[in-house]
Amino acid sequence: MSKFWQQLLQVWSRLETAQRATIVLASLAALVGLALLAYHATRPSYQLLAKDLTRARTAEIVAYLEQQGVPYRVVDRETAVLVPSQHIYRLRNELAQQDLLGDGGKGFELLDKSSFMMSTFQEHRSYDRAVAGELERSFRELPGVRSARVIIDRPQPSPFIGDDSAKPRASIKLDLVPGVRLTERQIAGIIALTAGAVAGLDHERVEVMDNSGLLTPKSADSAAGLASTTLEAEAARDAYLTRKAQEQLDAVLGPGRGRVKVSVKLDFAKRSESSVDPTKSLALTERTLTTDKKSPVQSIGGVAGTAPNVENEGRAAPPAPQLASETSEETQTSYFVGQRKVTVEDEVGRIRGMTVSILLPYKTEEVEELDAAGKPTGRKTQRRVPYTAEEQKRFESLVLNAIGFEAARDIVAKIEGVQNLSGRFSSTVQSMDLYEPPPEPAAQAMLTLPLGGEWLGYGLVAAVALGLLLVAHLQLRRSHRAWKEAEERARKAREAEEAAKRPKEEPPSPEEELQRQVRSRRQELKDSIKRAIMEDPNAAAAIVRRWLYEQE
Repeated sequence: MSKFWQQLLQVWSRLETAQRATIVLASLAALVGLALLAYHATRPSYQLLAKDLTRARTAEIVAYLEQQGVPYRVVDRETAVLVPSQHIYRLRNELAQQDLLGDGGKGFELLDKSSFMMSTFQEHRSYDRAVAGELERSFRELPGVRSARVIIDRPQPSPFIGDDSAKPRASIKLDLVPGVRLTERQIAGIIALTAGAVAGLDHERVEVMDNSGLLTPKSADSAAGLASTTLEAEAARDAYLTRKAQEQLDAVLGPGRGRVKVSVKLDFAKRSESSVDPTKSLALTERTLTTDKKSPVQSIGGVAGTAPNVENEGRAAPPAPQLASETSEETQTSYFVGQRKVTVEDEVGRIRGMTVSILLPYKTEEVEELDAAGKPTGRKTQRRVPYTAEEQKRFESLVLNAIGFEAARDIVAKIEGVQNLSGRFSSTVQSMDLYEPPPEPAAQAMLTLPLGGEWLGYGLVAAVALGLLLVAHLQLRRSHRAWKEAEERARKAREAEEAAKRPKEEPPSPEEELQRQVRSRRQELKDSIKRAIMEDPNAAAAIVRRWLYEQE
């Protein structure tokens, strides 16, 4: 070990000042990089404990974590809490037991705590609070809604309060994710859900507000909501038919060469028809009324002679009066006149009008090249020309058949009884140069890897450390090479000194020189024989056997 340190000190002593400074700095940088990597590697890994929290709930969770002595991080604008991964499951169980991980609102659980000592007013208030909690849970499930607050105001019944003042009211406050805006349909759904959950609550008495202000649509804008729904349906149908038409055109011209745009007008009306047929009738009831009327009739004349006509003469008793009888009969018959009622309901979103626009690119064809005088030169040249009328008609027919253009027009003509529908159903085909975006540079087209800030820092530290280590390695190689060269120069100097100090030898005699040459020749022969034997032992063995045979 001491020899190693001695060699290291020798190498260090032979280095220049700049080389020593470079090695020291590189070593320090490598140590710092290793320390940072070790620090980040040993640092605890944080995981998400809870998210989409209100600030009040975040403060409660943080207070509990501080009591337990658990490190934490509050991120995402104080709406999420991170804790070390080794404590995640234990903390979730403990916070769930204390009801700190929930949404913070209680629904029908409040009714489980009711007692017999509560008054009717308190029972009603508890029920309204339970309904409000359930509504808050429902609203928090909407995409983009972080928290919700529902307040139900139900006045206490009183004979001194008018009907309108006694009706309940509801106020809804929604906390939305930044950049999210509720649509008209979502607002209408929130109002309808609230009005359906609270007994006696009208839609007009529900107010909805988000972070930016009041969202409740006015009653005068109900038609606007219907128009918005109709517009969305038409936009969806436009996109669907445009995609089908574009696929058909791409199959003929190639992807991206032509353009198609389809615009439709939908009809959501419902129609009913009623008619009466007087030629068909049916007797339902028949009633006959008979009247019998009798009246007395005086008789005329008396007994013949003078006696009946003389006063104070005995007269015969007059005959009894006769009764006249009159009978009348009246018949009443009730008839049912034939009636036919037909109710026709069109399909939802039936196409009432359609406009199709087709853009075709120019095609390239070879034509005769003309000179300045307008005469053909016999050479061919390429020129961009539009498609012919027949080709345009064929493309138009393919696209219109793909989206059912003719079928929709025939249905409208049959239902409405209109033959000329060119104003509502039309199509155009034109050839022109379509815009093509310039190609993007290769540098811009390259995809970049999504690196987080933390991993990017690790990468930079590692790159700097590797660079410094590479510089130190190069400096050490240079130092080692310089040290080797210095040692070689020192060795040659020593050899020269020793050669200068040794006495000069006398030149050998001719006999000694001849013996030295013979010895050298013998040694060369021995080496060549050994080499031949090693290369081909079989040939060597054959030579030895032949020599022994000759010796016999």
